[in-house]
Amino acid sequence: MKKLVFNIAILICVIFTSCSDDDSVNIVSLNTFGTKFCRNDVVKVFVSAELSDDTDVSYEWGCDGGSMTNPQGLFENVWKAPNEAGTYEIWCTVKCGGKKETRRSKMTVLDELFYSNFETPYYNEGWSNASMTVAFDANKGTNGAVKLTSTKADGRFARSWNNVSVPFSTQVDYAVNACPSDNNFAEIRIEFARINSATFYVTKACFTTYPKTGVWKATYTTTNVTTGETEDITIDEGTDTANFKFKKDAFKTIAVSIDANKKFIVYYDGKKYFESSVLSGVQDQYYVSRSGFGLDNKVVIFADNLFVFDNGTICTAEPRER
Repeated sequence: MKKLVFNIAILICVIFTSCSDDDSVNIVSLNTFGTKFCRNDVVKVFVSAELSDDTDVSYEWGCDGGSMTNPQGLFENVWKAPNEAGTYEIWCTVKCGGKKETRRSKMTVLDELFYSNFETPYYNEGWSNASMTVAFDANKGTNGAVKLTSTKADGRFARSWNNVSVPFSTQVDYAVNACPSDNNFAEIRIEFARINSATFYVTKACFTTYPKTGVWKATYTTTNVTTGETEDITIDEGTDTANFKFKKDAFKTIAVSIDANKKFIVYYDGKKYFESSVLSGVQDQYYVSRSGFGLDNKVVIFADNLFVFDNGTICTAEPRER
């Protein structure tokens, strides 16, 4: 009897050892959709692995900067980049039975607030829109562009920035696809937060073009909280058919900035086009709450290669590499 029990015990050990030996994990790839990102970027990541048993598997995610925002246990996650430039690392450990393997990836965070080339619908990038339809066209722009169509007057496609301090600079390539009327507009706008419960403040600054006529305007808008009144004030305006009477689907580069001295600066295709110090005389501080496009009813544009900086860089509407 003792011999039989001993043999059974050995058999059980052999069975368990054999099962453990059959467990295997081979991580094929850790996918991060690139290696360079902007501060505070939200990046979808996922791991691909060959497993001996896909019913007994777990995934553990980690990082040495920023945070993993989704629950543990899944083959995919979301990495929120830190608000500081540098090189960071993310990793995933895949466990299957008694075996495990870890794959790591370097993540370079650039000193940019935002960049998008619109090659694909960007994952959870934070755009919001009002009275605007948004689509993607792989045949426009560098490698695809976002198509924006305003369904009402003053449609908006913008991203919030949680009160970013000036200097603030944004640059974009855009092409006008449709502009039915002379008074239809397309504009790049920078919107500002209300400062310390002020009863009067600047709400936005815009560089506006009228693509059918070539007219342009630089304006800012004030709000009187007490009375509820808003006023649009023209800083300067003109007509430039050579530059702003857009040819259909012809991309141009425009950069709009507020520098450290509150100067409102516009560059167009690599040259400074407009500059004004008027905003410095209206209020002392400016915090950017949102930036993006404003479009009039039925205006259709394509947008690509959009950069945003809050590090002192003043965009000059020249081609940029990332």
